[in-house]
Amino acid sequence: MPLVTVTILHYAALARFRAFANMGRFLMKPIQADGLRFQKLLGSGLNFGLVPDFSTYVFLGVWEEQAAARHFFQSDGYRDLQRGTTQVGTLYLQPQRSHGLWDGQNPFMTTKPEAASSPDPTAPVAVLTRATIRPRALPDFWRHVPQARQRLNDHRNDLVFGIGVGEVPLVQQCTISVWRNPAAVDQYAYRQSGHKEVVRLTRQRRWYSEELFARFSVLRIDGQLPA
Repeated sequence: MPLVTVTILHYAALARFRAFANMGRFLMKPIQADGLRFQKLLGSGLNFGLVPDFSTYVFLGVWEEQAAARHFFQSDGYRDLQRGTTQVGTLYLQPQRSHGLWDGQNPFMTTKPEAASSPDPTAPVAVLTRATIRPRALPDFWRHVPQARQRLNDHRNDLVFGIGVGEVPLVQQCTISVWRNPAAVDQYAYRQSGHKEVVRLTRQRRWYSEELFARFSVLRIDGQLPA
């Protein structure tokens, strides 16, 4: 069973140029760590929108085992990544289910889904959605983002944490959210008309050339997540 970590790094004002430059360095030379089988360094947007937030970045890693992740978070490479931060929080996640592709693969696919334990109905869950938006669909997609953002805000009492991130501005977008329990996610995703309407439009208008959805059990949270 793979372990997924999502580290949210908030940088001080004087460190933000260096943090932004990390994105370019990462593309040229991804992190080398034993047991790291998939990784992304992602920029963020203010309030899930078009305006970039140069203070906050996310490192996502998929690990063969917990020991590999633990070793990385004690390494010089990780210390270099978090240099200049004022706040760092890491989600430790176990995949429950996922479908779709990210760069032509599903990094959260479990080889033995039957081995996964049944999710606790009272425990927090995390959800990740990721998509590459077709260029012709960009205006239509972004026109509907405020509507989707409002629907999320309507459920803020059940939302522990949420952030909009991306690899390529405008085109490759991702959301990561943590909910109080599975029922809260289901209420938002399947019983809320506004969200269902946006999902319907993605299919009808073929906004995405590639997409992925994944749900996770939250094993623990280290550090402090942004408010």
